[in-house]
Amino acid sequence: MRGHLPRIVVLAVLLVPVAVVAQIAPGHSGGRGGTAPAAITATSRPVRLLRTWVEPVKGDSGRRVDVMVDYASGTAWEKFTSLSGAPLGTMPIAIGAPRPSPEEIDEAFDFTRQLPELAPTFRRFPNLVLEGGFILREPQGSPCGPGTRCLHVFLLSPDRAGLIRRIVVDLAHLRLAYKSYVPPSGRFE
Repeated sequence: MRGHLPRIVVLAVLLVPVAVVAQIAPGHSGGRGGTAPAAITATSRPVRLLRTWVEPVKGDSGRRVDVMVDYASGTAWEKFTSLSGAPLGTMPIAIGAPRPSPEEIDEAFDFTRQLPELAPTFRRFPNLVLEGGFILREPQGSPCGPGTRCLHVFLLSPDRAGLIRRIVVDLAHLRLAYKSYVPPSGRFE
C-alpha cells in the first residue's frame, strides 16, 4: 500500500489538535469566573453542576462526564475526567441547552412561590400545583435570549386539570421573564 500514511500517523494528526483544543477550552479547569472545581455543586452559582455519570470507555475503566452551566456567561459544557480525577478535556454544548436539573426545577418552583406578584394567585388557589421545568430559548433582544436560562413553570389546579397561569423564570438572573407567557402563534405549526 504505497502512498498511504500508516493509520497511527493519520490518527495522531487528527487527534492531537482536538486534545489541545479540549485542554485549552473554557472550563478545562472545572470552573469559570474564579469558581474552584471543588466549589461547583448542583446548587452553586454562577457555575452549576447539572448532572454527572460514568461512561464506559473501550480498553479503559471509564471516564466521568459532568454537565456544567455557567449562568454568568450563558454557556454550558461537558467536562471529562478519568475515574482517578485526571482531567481529560471539555466539550462545549453549542446546539440547544442541556435539560434542567431537578435542583434547577426546584429553584424555579421556589422562586415562583416567593414572587409577590403571584401571592394573590397562591392565596386564591392554596393547593396550587407547579409543573414544568422546560427550557425556553429565544432570539437576541428577547427576555429569554442568549445569556439567560429560562424555565417554563405551569401553575395548575390541584387536580391538574386546569392551567391557571404559565410563567417563565430566568434562573441566570433570578427574575420573572414572563408573568403570563403565551407562545407566539404559528411558531410550532
